[in-house]
Amino acid sequence: VADCFDAMSSSRCYRKALDMDYIRSELTKNSGSQFDSKIVPLMLAMIDEGFAPVKLYGE
Repeated sequence: VADCFDAMSSSRCYRKALDMDYIRSELTKNSGSQFDSKIVPLMLAMIDEGFAPVKLYGE
């Protein structure tokens, strides 16, 4: 979940970072299939509480 969040929230050479609403919907939509259904609510809570996204390397 964390790796996918990082990938979606980071800009790449071929695309800009995705919108946070889109990221939240992807995490929720794929909870229980692609993502662990016990971890997704924790990640969403971290986003809501400001613990994510963490920007590194001067972003």
